[in-house]
Amino acid sequence: MTALPPCAALAAQAYSVPVASIERVIDHASGPGLGVMKIDPRWLPILQRAGFDPEEVRSNACMNIAAGAWILAWAGAARSSPRGSEQDKPVSPPATGFTGSLGSCVTHAARQYHLPELLYRAILLTEGGRVGHISRNTNGTYDMGPAQVNSMHLPELARMGITREQIINDGCLNIHIGAWVLAGALGGHTPDNAAEFWRRVGNYNSSTPKYNVAYQRKVWKNVQIAAHSQTSPPS
Repeated sequence: MTALPPCAALAAQAYSVPVASIERVIDHASGPGLGVMKIDPRWLPILQRAGFDPEEVRSNACMNIAAGAWILAWAGAARSSPRGSEQDKPVSPPATGFTGSLGSCVTHAARQYHLPELLYRAILLTEGGRVGHISRNTNGTYDMGPAQVNSMHLPELARMGITREQIINDGCLNIHIGAWVLAGALGGHTPDNAAEFWRRVGNYNSSTPKYNVAYQRKVWKNVQIAAHSQTSPPS
Protein backbone atom coordinates (compact mmCIF):
# COMPACT_ATOMS: atom_id res chain seq x y z
CA MET A 1 0.00 0.00 0.00
CA THR A 2 1.32 3.42 -0.94
CA ALA A 3 2.19 5.70 1.96
CA LEU A 4 0.14 8.86 1.45
CA PRO A 5 1.59 12.29 2.17
CA PRO A 6 -0.04 13.90 5.23
CA CYS A 7 -1.92 16.45 3.11
CA ALA A 8 -4.11 13.60 1.83
CA ALA A 9 -5.97 13.73 5.15
CA LEU A 10 -7.09 17.31 4.49
CA ALA A 11 -8.13 16.50 0.92
CA ALA A 12 -10.19 13.56 2.19
CA GLN A 13 -11.82 15.69 4.88
CA ALA A 14 -12.43 18.65 2.58
CA TYR A 15 -14.24 16.63 -0.07
CA SER A 16 -15.86 14.03 2.20
CA VAL A 17 -13.97 11.23 0.46
CA PRO A 18 -12.65 8.26 2.47
CA VAL A 19 -8.88 8.16 2.67
CA ALA A 20 -9.17 4.52 1.63
CA SER A 21 -10.66 5.63 -1.69
CA ILE A 22 -7.65 7.85 -2.35
CA GLU A 23 -5.33 4.98 -1.39
CA ARG A 24 -7.11 2.60 -3.78
CA VAL A 25 -6.81 5.03 -6.69
CA ILE A 26 -3.10 5.55 -6.08
CA ASP A 27 -2.40 1.85 -5.57
CA HIS A 28 -4.33 0.66 -8.63
CA ALA A 29 -3.82 3.53 -11.07
CA SER A 30 -1.72 2.49 -14.03
CA GLY A 31 -0.75 3.77 -17.43
CA PRO A 32 -0.41 7.42 -18.40
CA GLY A 33 -1.86 10.12 -16.23
CA LEU A 34 -0.94 13.14 -14.18
CA GLY A 35 0.76 12.81 -10.79
CA VAL A 36 0.24 10.24 -8.08
CA MET A 37 -3.51 10.05 -8.77
CA LYS A 38 -2.87 9.40 -12.50
CA ILE A 39 -5.46 12.01 -13.42
CA ASP A 40 -6.60 11.85 -17.03
CA PRO A 41 -5.41 15.10 -18.69
CA ARG A 42 -8.90 15.53 -20.13
CA TRP A 43 -9.99 16.51 -16.61
CA LEU A 44 -7.73 19.59 -16.63
CA PRO A 45 -10.23 22.04 -18.23
CA ILE A 46 -12.89 20.98 -15.73
CA LEU A 47 -10.46 21.20 -12.81
CA GLN A 48 -9.32 24.63 -13.98
CA ARG A 49 -12.92 25.87 -14.03
CA ALA A 50 -13.24 24.54 -10.47
CA GLY A 51 -10.24 26.66 -9.47
CA PHE A 52 -7.32 24.25 -9.68
CA ASP A 53 -4.09 25.40 -11.29
CA PRO A 54 -3.30 22.83 -14.04
CA GLU A 55 0.45 23.19 -13.52
CA GLU A 56 0.05 22.56 -9.78
CA VAL A 57 -2.07 19.48 -10.54
CA ARG A 58 0.76 18.21 -12.73
CA SER A 59 3.69 19.00 -10.44
CA ASN A 60 2.48 19.26 -6.82
CA ALA A 61 1.63 15.94 -5.14
CA CYS A 62 -0.70 17.54 -2.59
CA MET A 63 -2.61 19.52 -5.20
CA ASN A 64 -2.78 16.42 -7.39
CA ILE A 65 -4.33 14.47 -4.53
CA ALA A 66 -6.75 17.32 -3.80
CA ALA A 67 -7.79 17.39 -7.46
CA GLY A 68 -8.20 13.62 -7.46
CA ALA A 69 -10.33 13.80 -4.31
CA TRP A 70 -12.45 16.50 -5.97
CA ILE A 71 -12.99 14.19 -8.95
CA LEU A 72 -13.94 11.30 -6.66
CA ALA A 73 -16.43 13.52 -4.84
CA TRP A 74 -17.83 14.85 -8.11
CA ALA A 75 -18.17 11.41 -9.63
CA GLY A 76 -19.51 9.77 -6.49
CA ALA A 77 -21.71 12.65 -5.34
CA ALA A 78 -20.08 12.49 -1.90
CA ARG A 79 -21.90 15.68 -1.01
CA SER A 80 -23.39 18.65 -2.80
CA SER A 81 -22.12 22.20 -2.73
CA PRO A 82 -23.59 24.40 -0.02
CA ARG A 83 -26.69 26.31 -1.01
CA GLY A 84 -26.15 29.96 -1.76
CA SER A 85 -28.20 30.95 1.27
CA GLU A 86 -25.68 29.16 3.51
CA GLN A 87 -22.72 31.04 2.11
CA ASP A 88 -21.54 34.31 3.60
CA LYS A 89 -23.85 33.76 6.58
CA PRO A 90 -23.10 35.68 9.79
CA VAL A 91 -20.69 34.00 12.20
CA SER A 92 -21.56 33.89 15.89
CA PRO A 93 -19.13 35.89 18.05
CA PRO A 94 -16.46 34.18 20.17
CA ALA A 95 -17.33 33.56 23.79
CA THR A 96 -15.01 33.87 26.77
CA GLY A 97 -14.38 31.43 29.61
CA PHE A 98 -12.82 28.46 27.82
CA THR A 99 -10.17 26.51 29.71
CA GLY A 100 -7.81 23.67 28.95
CA SER A 101 -4.70 23.19 26.86
CA LEU A 102 -4.21 25.23 23.72
CA GLY A 103 -4.43 22.03 21.70
CA SER A 104 -7.88 21.25 23.08
CA CYS A 105 -8.90 24.86 22.46
CA VAL A 106 -8.01 24.45 18.79
CA THR A 107 -10.22 21.36 18.57
CA HIS A 108 -13.12 23.13 20.29
CA ALA A 109 -12.76 26.29 18.20
CA ALA A 110 -12.63 24.35 14.94
CA ARG A 111 -15.79 22.47 15.87
CA GLN A 112 -17.61 25.58 17.01
CA TYR A 113 -16.97 27.38 13.72
CA HIS A 114 -17.22 24.32 11.46
CA LEU A 115 -13.62 24.56 10.28
CA PRO A 116 -11.40 21.68 9.15
CA GLU A 117 -9.26 21.29 12.27
CA LEU A 118 -6.21 20.32 10.23
CA LEU A 119 -6.52 23.52 8.19
CA TYR A 120 -6.83 25.69 11.29
CA ARG A 121 -3.82 24.02 12.92
CA ALA A 122 -1.86 24.72 9.73
CA ILE A 123 -2.86 28.39 9.88
CA LEU A 124 -1.74 28.62 13.50
CA LEU A 125 1.60 27.08 12.53
CA THR A 126 1.87 29.58 9.70
CA GLU A 127 1.13 32.49 12.02
CA GLY A 128 3.67 31.27 14.58
CA GLY A 129 2.27 33.43 17.39
CA ARG A 130 2.31 32.79 21.12
CA VAL A 131 0.49 33.95 24.23
CA GLY A 132 1.47 37.50 25.20
CA HIS A 133 3.24 38.13 21.88
CA ILE A 134 2.61 41.14 19.60
CA SER A 135 3.97 41.49 16.06
CA ARG A 136 4.07 44.94 14.47
CA ASN A 137 3.12 45.36 10.80
CA THR A 138 4.40 47.93 8.32
CA ASN A 139 0.86 49.28 7.79
CA GLY A 140 0.62 50.39 11.43
CA THR A 141 -1.50 47.48 12.66
CA TYR A 142 -0.25 44.69 14.91
CA ASP A 143 -1.01 41.00 15.44
CA MET A 144 -1.68 39.40 18.82
CA GLY A 145 -1.30 36.01 20.45
CA PRO A 146 -1.22 32.46 19.04
CA ALA A 147 -3.62 33.20 16.16
CA GLN A 148 -1.98 36.59 15.50
CA VAL A 149 -5.34 38.36 15.62
CA ASN A 150 -4.98 41.68 13.84
CA SER A 151 -5.67 44.89 15.75
CA MET A 152 -8.17 45.94 13.07
CA HIS A 153 -10.65 43.63 14.85
CA LEU A 154 -10.29 45.42 18.21
CA PRO A 155 -13.28 47.79 17.84
CA GLU A 156 -15.68 44.99 16.91
CA LEU A 157 -14.35 42.73 19.66
CA ALA A 158 -14.60 45.57 22.17
CA ARG A 159 -18.31 45.86 21.36
CA MET A 160 -18.55 42.18 22.36
CA GLY A 161 -16.89 42.95 25.70
CA ILE A 162 -13.51 41.48 24.76
CA THR A 163 -10.51 43.58 25.72
CA ARG A 164 -7.12 43.95 24.06
CA GLU A 165 -5.43 42.48 27.13
CA GLN A 166 -7.63 39.38 26.94
CA ILE A 167 -6.79 38.89 23.27
CA ILE A 168 -3.07 39.13 23.99
CA ASN A 169 -2.89 37.10 27.20
CA ASP A 170 -5.76 34.58 27.08
CA GLY A 171 -4.44 31.96 24.66
CA CYS A 172 -7.62 29.92 24.42
CA LEU A 173 -9.77 32.99 23.79
CA ASN A 174 -7.26 34.16 21.19
CA ILE A 175 -7.54 30.84 19.37
CA HIS A 176 -11.34 31.07 19.38
CA ILE A 177 -11.14 34.60 18.01
CA GLY A 178 -8.81 33.41 15.25
CA ALA A 179 -11.32 30.70 14.34
CA TRP A 180 -14.07 33.33 14.34
CA VAL A 181 -12.02 35.52 11.98
CA LEU A 182 -11.25 32.59 9.67
CA ALA A 183 -14.89 31.44 9.59
CA GLY A 184 -15.91 34.98 8.69
CA ALA A 185 -13.33 35.06 5.91
CA LEU A 186 -14.53 31.72 4.51
CA GLY A 187 -18.15 32.84 4.61
CA GLY A 188 -19.44 29.27 4.51
CA HIS A 189 -17.48 28.40 1.36
CA THR A 190 -15.92 24.96 1.03
CA PRO A 191 -13.12 23.55 -1.17
CA ASP A 192 -15.70 22.54 -3.79
CA ASN A 193 -14.61 25.78 -5.45
CA ALA A 194 -10.90 25.45 -4.78
CA ALA A 195 -9.78 28.85 -6.04
CA GLU A 196 -12.36 30.81 -4.06
CA PHE A 197 -11.89 28.74 -0.91
CA TRP A 198 -8.11 29.14 -0.86
CA ARG A 199 -8.33 32.82 -1.75
CA ARG A 200 -10.50 33.24 1.33
CA VAL A 201 -7.99 31.24 3.40
CA GLY A 202 -5.34 33.68 2.17
CA ASN A 203 -7.53 36.58 3.28
CA TYR A 204 -6.77 35.59 6.88
CA ASN A 205 -3.41 37.20 6.19
CA SER A 206 -3.99 39.65 3.34
CA SER A 207 -6.36 40.37 0.46
CA THR A 208 -3.47 41.75 -1.61
CA PRO A 209 -3.06 39.11 -4.35
CA LYS A 210 0.69 38.48 -4.12
CA TYR A 211 0.64 38.20 -0.33
CA ASN A 212 -2.58 36.19 -0.44
CA VAL A 213 -1.12 33.58 -2.79
CA ALA A 214 2.14 33.39 -0.83
CA TYR A 215 0.16 32.79 2.37
CA GLN A 216 -1.89 30.03 0.73
CA ARG A 217 1.32 28.21 -0.19
CA LYS A 218 2.69 28.53 3.33
CA VAL A 219 -0.54 27.11 4.75
CA TRP A 220 -0.41 24.17 2.32
CA LYS A 221 3.10 23.32 3.49
CA ASN A 222 2.04 23.53 7.12
CA VAL A 223 -0.99 21.32 6.44
CA GLN A 224 1.51 18.55 5.76
CA ILE A 225 3.43 19.30 8.97
CA ALA A 226 0.25 19.51 11.05
CA ALA A 227 -1.12 16.26 9.61
CA HIS A 228 2.16 14.45 10.21
CA SER A 229 2.80 15.63 13.74
CA GLN A 230 -0.55 17.00 14.97
CA THR A 231 1.55 19.87 16.29
CA SER A 232 -0.17 22.07 18.84
CA PRO A 233 0.06 25.84 18.42
CA PRO A 234 2.84 27.68 20.27
CA SER A 235 2.11 28.40 23.91
